[in-house]
Amino acid sequence: MSLERVIETARGELGQAEAPAGSNLTKYGRAFGWNGVPWCVIFLWWCFREAGEKEAFYGGEKTSSCSALYRWYREQGQTVPSGEIRAGDILLLDFSGSGEFQHCGLVTQVLNETEGWYKTIEGNTSAETEGRQACGGCVAQKARHRRNIAGVCRPSYREEARPDYAGHWAEKSIRWALDKGLMRGYGSGDWKPDQPLTRAELAVVLQRLEGEA
Repeated sequence: MSLERVIETARGELGQAEAPAGSNLTKYGRAFGWNGVPWCVIFLWWCFREAGEKEAFYGGEKTSSCSALYRWYREQGQTVPSGEIRAGDILLLDFSGSGEFQHCGLVTQVLNETEGWYKTIEGNTSAETEGRQACGGCVAQKARHRRNIAGVCRPSYREEARPDYAGHWAEKSIRWALDKGLMRGYGSGDWKPDQPLTRAELAVVLQRLEGEA
């Protein structure tokens, strides 16, 4: 799934850090074309682009601003209450209680919905629970609580269509028949694996089998 690709891309960057420390210089900023600035949003832009989900992040455009990011998703009707958070959402975080967006992260897991804990991967944060959370200089996995969540964005991920025979008990045989060209799906793209075979369809299959012999 495309959502999983974005999360796996972010997970593969854990431990990456700006160099030199305190410079805001990263490979993400170089790819973005604007290096040396706070890069938590830029990191997410990079992850979505690398995972082939560029359009799902800010409409395929660029921003390094948490406020602009949230505003765009709100205008698209793609923000949700903090009580409805799920994997793949983007959290806008406020550590000071000022009500301002200071940082962002990608939700990878709901740890405890009742108590309001969520696992995220974030760029430009600290590796530890202490230190500068909003400008810490590395990519790290964090546990965030709802008290620090100032906004939630929900990107529209592309979900690849699965064939209707995926997971069917005869999937292996169906794939064999398709590979051999003995049977084809319907015009809608469905295969309808449990639908009875008509006599006419059987005649076509037998003719194709004779051609295989």
